[in-house]
Amino acid sequence: MRRGLIGMALLLAVACEAVPVEPAIAWTPTQIADTVLTPAWAERAPTAQDIMKVYPMRALSEAVGGIAYLNCTVKETRALDCIEGSETPAGYGFSSAALRVSRLFVVREDYPGVAPGMAVRLPVRFEVD
Repeated sequence: MRRGLIGMALLLAVACEAVPVEPAIAWTPTQIADTVLTPAWAERAPTAQDIMKVYPMRALSEAVGGIAYLNCTVKETRALDCIEGSETPAGYGFSSAALRVSRLFVVREDYPGVAPGMAVRLPVRFEVD
């Protein structure tokens, strides 16, 4: 039996690029890990369960992990407004899955160097055991 283990490596950097969004994929795992690395800049972040719900089905069935880089802007509400960037490996849907969970991030108001209107690059890592 395969257990899903998701780790998220989240960093901020400058970038911008547009890619069309794919429809949502819903999936409920039988077991999930309780481990998600919440970045220091995040007041709120997705949970492991949130990430497992959007893990691309084909990638999960083939036990493929990947990373997606989203291009985001910090909104006045401190939420992230993101668009798809790039993904590795290509063709598994990691970028669109990361886009769906990006809506759950909120930047801490007191985090130095991050302010509304800033462009940021958000890497989201997906891993399976």
